[in-house]
Amino acid sequence: MSSAKFASITSSLLARKGEAQPWNTGAAEPEKFSLPWRAHVPEAVSSPPPPPPPAKEKSCSIRMSAHDFERLGILSIKTGTPRQQLLKEALSEFLASRADDYGCYCLGACDNDCGKAD
Repeated sequence: MSSAKFASITSSLLARKGEAQPWNTGAAEPEKFSLPWRAHVPEAVSSPPPPPPPAKEKSCSIRMSAHDFERLGILSIKTGTPRQQLLKEALSEFLASRADDYGCYCLGACDNDCGKAD
């Protein structure tokens, strides 16, 4: 093998990521290459930031007897409502009935100092 066919490996062959260009094959002036992903960067937009995504529901598990689980499943089938939705509705009704004890719908979980009415 002749060493004339291969370039010697030096630091001049290295390029930073995104700045590599084809090797000049004898052209008088190397072509100027544009970086299309940098050329299309939009200017600073003064539009407001997007609204935050809606809060995800929290999960909670409960334990119940096999008999209650079966009854809940039967009710779910008869009403065409998923078990999860039935449990959410039952919890909502329970919390609403307890709200009277605290004088506020939040049951004291808000910052309005609306605790138990005197």
